[in-house]
Amino acid sequence: MMISILLPYHKPGGGSDGPLQSIIGVCDLLKEKYAIQIITEYTDVKNTAIEDSVKNHKIVTVQQFKYSTLLPILNSSEIVWINSVYSIPSSFIPLLTLLYSKRTTILISTRGQLLSGSINLKKRAYLQLYKLLLKVTQKPVYIHYSTEEEKKHSYSVFKSFKSLIFADPLKNTFLSTKLENSQSSSFIIGFLGRIASIKNIEFIINIMPHLPHHIIFHIYGVETEMVYKKKLDRLIVNQGLESRVFFKGPYVYNQLAEVYQQIDLAVIPSISESFCYSFFEAIENNTPVIGSNGLPWQGANDYVLNTILPLKPDIWVKNINEIILLSQESLEKRQFKLEEFYKFVLNTSIKNLSNSFRNLIYNR
Repeated sequence: MMISILLPYHKPGGGSDGPLQSIIGVCDLLKEKYAIQIITEYTDVKNTAIEDSVKNHKIVTVQQFKYSTLLPILNSSEIVWINSVYSIPSSFIPLLTLLYSKRTTILISTRGQLLSGSINLKKRAYLQLYKLLLKVTQKPVYIHYSTEEEKKHSYSVFKSFKSLIFADPLKNTFLSTKLENSQSSSFIIGFLGRIASIKNIEFIINIMPHLPHHIIFHIYGVETEMVYKKKLDRLIVNQGLESRVFFKGPYVYNQLAEVYQQIDLAVIPSISESFCYSFFEAIENNTPVIGSNGLPWQGANDYVLNTILPLKPDIWVKNINEIILLSQESLEKRQFKLEEFYKFVLNTSIKNLSNSFRNLIYNR
């Protein structure tokens, strides 16, 4: 049983390792039962989110996703797993190739690309074409969502296909360093992720004037939307925040713990997320974290109240001010509870993953 996983190209070593990160834990769990190969144009596996793990898997690098290259690969596969919807090279061209391949099962991961913050009129038209081509292949098709919440809030263009719910298992490792609020004159809140409009970074910039002056905002990540970055630059200047808001550039994943050591509170104000690994990375690195209700983790509030917040400025200002005043004992108690939530998500992910692939194989 060969499972071929097609991944979009991404910038190596720049913290933008989402595609590989989203499947590597799955591969680790499935490799004992199935043959797996990862197909990508990506050629440099150093300094990535999975540098230590990727060597355990078969990586097939191609110069370009095209029919002549992909057809032999797809013909040798019982399951073809496409990890993007909108990418022409790594999702549309493979789909066209599947029209001429032998019978195989198609698994499509939406990766949050059908959520409200990612949809516009042009994309709706594209998705209708994509759906038509999936039907024309006359092959079994499954649509993968990371969580039930992602499925519920996604554009329903693929509702006629069967769906699978599973997430990449988390690392289940936590730093042992004790939490304590900054003893310096500054309190650092930090964002780690792509500099992209769906991340809603301007929300934090807009509340900065309403927070104590000693609070500094550090933004780490790859600039994927230059127009959006310029919009943020203008906003910082207009708000007079040049001395309080700083872009720190891309981060290397194997130095992630060092980045979190510089942060007193991680903030994730995203409009929408299918999973959001940065939320769990903050927990892994013993860093207090709050996120928006664009994350699918409302259940975290059952463990620590007000971890997931609506995107209302006064609520965020109030909760940030409260976290600043927490004692070390309170911070450690908060971390302990969030680690419990983390382990609940991990166990659920492993269970859903096992059931999903069992059903996928059984119903071929």
